[in-house]
Amino acid sequence: MSYSQKRGGMGQKEMFKMLRAYSVYNPKVGYCQGMSSIAGILLMLMPAEQAFWCLVSIMDKYLPGYYSDGLLAIQLDGRVMESLVADIRPEISTFLESRGVQATFYSVEWFMCVYTRTLPWATVLRVWDMFLCEGVKVLIKVGVTLLLLAFSDPAIRDACDSFDKAIKYLKYRLPKELLEEDFFVTEVIIGSLYDYQS
Repeated sequence: MSYSQKRGGMGQKEMFKMLRAYSVYNPKVGYCQGMSSIAGILLMLMPAEQAFWCLVSIMDKYLPGYYSDGLLAIQLDGRVMESLVADIRPEISTFLESRGVQATFYSVEWFMCVYTRTLPWATVLRVWDMFLCEGVKVLIKVGVTLLLLAFSDPAIRDACDSFDKAIKYLKYRLPKELLEEDFFVTEVIIGSLYDYQS
């Protein structure tokens, strides 16, 4: 059981206080469900007051507009991700379009939670290192990498012959070895150096 999952436990109480304080600090944004994943990881790594100020910095400097009405910044970054996939691997883009899988069906959770609900813990920490160093573009790079790894095999694309199968595979059934820390982070870095530059 993680730090914040025990009902009424210390982690939940600290998270509640932190998110409530943030909603008072920034009433324009207030509270959005995805913030709890970010608050949770911060509280696991540092004392509550430091975690609060890190949350403020992340919301203000790294994710502005991500939690606004309509989630416009997330939608825009999702379109950028789709465009990169179309440029790099058009067959994957065509496959996703043919199944009716749009970025909003998976990128909202990915981006709002900064992959805390998607990747294994060790990989999350490495992605967060890159995110805190490079900013929001890392979220797009990680998303592109996930899509390329998930659907590069034609047999997988054939097996995912419907919207439901494609989404379930992408969100819940990716092979663990694809998400393993060293392999996955290397793929993100290699993709950043080669695929996204051309």
